[in-house]
Amino acid sequence: MQIVSILRSKFRDSSGYPYFYTHYAWVIVTIIAVMQMVGTSVRMSFGLFIEPLESEYGWTQNTISVAYAIASIVTAISAPVAGWVGDRYGAKATMSFGTIIFFVGMILTGTVTSPWQFYLYFGVFTGVAQAIFLVPLIPAAMIWFRRHLGLGMGIIMSSWGFGPALAAPLIGFLLEALNWRDAFWILGTSASIVMALLIVLFRDRPIDRGVLPYGHREGDPVLEKTRPRPEKMREYGTYMRKTAAFWNMSSIHFLGCVGHAVVLIYIVPFAVHQGLSLVMAAAILTVMSAVSVISRLFVPVLSENLGARTVMAVFYFLQAMPVLLLFWAHELWILYSFAILFGIGYGGETGVFPILNRKYFGHAPMGTAWGVQMMGAGLGMAFGGWIGGPIFDIFGTYDLVWWISIISSLGGMISIMLLESTKELIIPDWESNRAPPSEA
Repeated sequence: MQIVSILRSKFRDSSGYPYFYTHYAWVIVTIIAVMQMVGTSVRMSFGLFIEPLESEYGWTQNTISVAYAIASIVTAISAPVAGWVGDRYGAKATMSFGTIIFFVGMILTGTVTSPWQFYLYFGVFTGVAQAIFLVPLIPAAMIWFRRHLGLGMGIIMSSWGFGPALAAPLIGFLLEALNWRDAFWILGTSASIVMALLIVLFRDRPIDRGVLPYGHREGDPVLEKTRPRPEKMREYGTYMRKTAAFWNMSSIHFLGCVGHAVVLIYIVPFAVHQGLSLVMAAAILTVMSAVSVISRLFVPVLSENLGARTVMAVFYFLQAMPVLLLFWAHELWILYSFAILFGIGYGGETGVFPILNRKYFGHAPMGTAWGVQMMGAGLGMAFGGWIGGPIFDIFGTYDLVWWISIISSLGGMISIMLLESTKELIIPDWESNRAPPSEA
């Protein structure tokens, strides 16, 4: 409690209100962070399974990577639907459904003996579950914050780095000590139990706990006591789809995800190809993900105070440039240097999107908008996660893959520069059809 008092007294905004204080919003943030960390870690560590599947079945990297591409495409296609369902029925019910699908997909994946089974169980089942974990939960968190959304988003986005950082060595250990089948079964069962327990504590809206959103001040409109009317959500969805930002952010997501997907999936087989053991190669992914936690935590806060577009463009550039090191990565210290530098840009690449949505669309339900943007992300992960397989099978090298990563990240940086100004809403305010209160 003394720490809370210090934070309340020392860290205040320009109006004198504390940035941090006790609120159930932090319970919601923690639940969402752990849900996303647990539910997405296996997908983010997919590269660890390439070598074991190659060894056991003789499948090519192209054959194996198709499963990842299918999962990402299914996530992309499901994302707008998952966003709409989250807005319409609430994130809690949606999460419950997603947890069941995740558990079934993981258990069935541990039984595969042919590529089509791998594509169905891992690609389709975990692809749908991934959409549910990624899409409705971010808008659900946004509902709990009237102001200082960057604090909450920083914690949630940092979980995207913590997850793979913790999962990569664990999966590497399971693969070495047991086998890939047991790894899927153990991870699927334990993760599903954790997520089920968290769902019990989750609440969709502040009103469900009898509290006001974090950062609420006297004079602010109060959230509706029930979920928004479907016709009102449809009307606002029409407003959003008519803006360039709605579509441009989806394309930026696509380019950014291509930029890091090829690295996330192929850095492990690349390192093994350089002579490292699977555990040592997994450690590179761990370092990369662990470093990304730092920028994931602070970038949303920076974007609220220094300009969202500027901060995002800088981190897309920082994601692109370190990939050049991989052309000379023949020694361990170069690989680890790359992991540190790439982790900084990779971590900051995603965290600005929720802030941009708030600045462009205010406090409207974000499920549909976020779903479309995550569709772009899913397609980018699909392309980036797949393209390295056939390129390596044809050329026996990853050089062209690294160029695809660099060009995609720089293309995203250029697209960011074309976004509209964030100084005011680009559509009428959801709550009153007038300018919103100050977000200071």
